[in-house]
Amino acid sequence: MSARPLTRIDRATLRDIAAANLRYVQKLPDGRRAKLAFFDLSEIDIDGLDFSGADFTGARLKGCSARGTNFTGATLFCADLRFARLQGAKLNHADLRGANLRGADLTAANMVEADLREGALARQGASGQSENPLGGSVDAATATFRGVDLSGARMTRTIAMQVDLSDSRMVGAQLDGVDFRNANFTGADMREAAVRNCNLSGANLRGAVAIGAAFEGVTLGDADASGAVLDASVRKAFEIAGNPSIRLREAGDGIEEALALHARWIATQGGAGRRLDLSNVNLSGLHFDEQDLSGALLRNAYVGGATFRGATLVLTDFSLADLNSVDFSGADMRAATLKRSFLAHAKLVGANLQPVRIGGPDGQIMAANLERARLWHADLSKADLRRAILNGADFGHTKLSDCDLRECVADGAIFVDCSLDEARVEAGFPAKK
Repeated sequence: MSARPLTRIDRATLRDIAAANLRYVQKLPDGRRAKLAFFDLSEIDIDGLDFSGADFTGARLKGCSARGTNFTGATLFCADLRFARLQGAKLNHADLRGANLRGADLTAANMVEADLREGALARQGASGQSENPLGGSVDAATATFRGVDLSGARMTRTIAMQVDLSDSRMVGAQLDGVDFRNANFTGADMREAAVRNCNLSGANLRGAVAIGAAFEGVTLGDADASGAVLDASVRKAFEIAGNPSIRLREAGDGIEEALALHARWIATQGGAGRRLDLSNVNLSGLHFDEQDLSGALLRNAYVGGATFRGATLVLTDFSLADLNSVDFSGADMRAATLKRSFLAHAKLVGANLQPVRIGGPDGQIMAANLERARLWHADLSKADLRRAILNGADFGHTKLSDCDLRECVADGAIFVDCSLDEARVEAGFPAKK
């Protein structure tokens, strides 16, 4: 026996319903909550409409375009959102239990405290009997969650294989029994997240931050946590799993010889000696003050608490390095690469991060690259970042007194709780506050 068909609606009528819903939210006359349970909205364009608090229980929104649409507090219980285009949508506190998000694009969506736990719904057929149950576990396999804010969200037994969570914010999220096999967590902010009984086999956690997170009963086979910032308890979970990606080499007694060979490499412009490669090395607490490490490789290195005061670090590569509390005061860091590095509480007072020209007067100009770097509570007083690449960098609570940020490329950079008043910036500086 076939189930009762969903009610189809056209775009014009839907826009009228959204307008009435907005009046309802704003407590204006003629307002009416949108009730679209078991409606068929597949492939319809609802970009930018306001459906705050609306009821979409069991609705079909497959392939719909909902870019920037407001679903704050909406009920999307067991809704079909497969391949929906939800870029920039607002889904704060939304009820997405049992929803199907397979292949959906939620890039930069806001999903703070969204509910993505299990949920099932029995529909009534034409005879009035229950049949064709909807829902179950939320299916978000192959969905795109790049840059999404899932802080405080709840996921239970969610299917999230090959989901893209790169650069997402998952602070305090509750993740229980989620299948994250081959998921991409590159640069994800997982602070204080509770990750229990999840499968992260083959997942990419490069550059993720999991300070204060709890990993319990997590499967970590073949997961790659290179350059991830992990606290002791999470690191222990990787060690118990025998995961090799968090292993660091110790600097050992050969560090002095390596530095001497690098000095010769610089002096002969690469003709002799050997370029310094300290990638994946534990350098915590070491001192490199006044040293010339130009062109050295320190990718994925753990450098917490080390000092580079007055050092020459031209074209040095610190990609994905943990530079927590490192002191770069007065360092020459022209054209240094700090992409996705962790610079919380670091000191860059008076550091020079201007560009350099490679290959003579007509050569290529190389800029310092701090793309997606986290500079929480760092001190950049009097630092020179002219023309630096700051796309997506997070300057939360950073000191920027007398810092030079002119001509920077700063798309999506975040400047929360830090004053730009004393910094040198151009009109229209693209800062997200």
